[in-house]
Amino acid sequence: MRGFSLLETLVAIAILTLAVLGPLTVASFVLFSATLAENEAAAFNLAEEGMELVINKRDSNIFSGQNWLNGLDASGGCHTANGCYVDALTVVFNGCSANCPKLRRDASTGLYNYDAADPETLFERRIYLENVAGTSDEKKIRVVLTWQERLVTHSFTLERHIFLKL
Repeated sequence: MRGFSLLETLVAIAILTLAVLGPLTVASFVLFSATLAENEAAAFNLAEEGMELVINKRDSNIFSGQNWLNGLDASGGCHTANGCYVDALTVVFNGCSANCPKLRRDASTGLYNYDAADPETLFERRIYLENVAGTSDEKKIRVVLTWQERLVTHSFTLERHIFLKL
């Protein structure tokens, strides 16, 4: 009875290795893509939430007879180069220093917030309120979500113009 030679054994091992590594590589890529898609969807929703909080603040100010930018401009810090952040639960705008705090997520409710008791997420949300040349009745809102995943920084930006008149 004749056995396998060393060369035949090495070739067989190489073929088996390639047969196993191919599907594993594809599975790894699919998992990475699914995670990225999930984070991109969350970033879009968090950016839209930030936008809606600014618009809601503007509307509340107008309906209560206050300056339409009250809590957003100087006191809220959204006009600064570093932007501001807002907690959806308290609707208080705070200026960012060089770094904005990362959003946190309540494990029981699933709501994003800035409560130090909740675990930190990947996401940082900055809101910028920018002047539009030639008018004091219009501002540009820019909400930027950034997160780092596998040593790559991702970013999502949402922009909209708001006006004094509803």
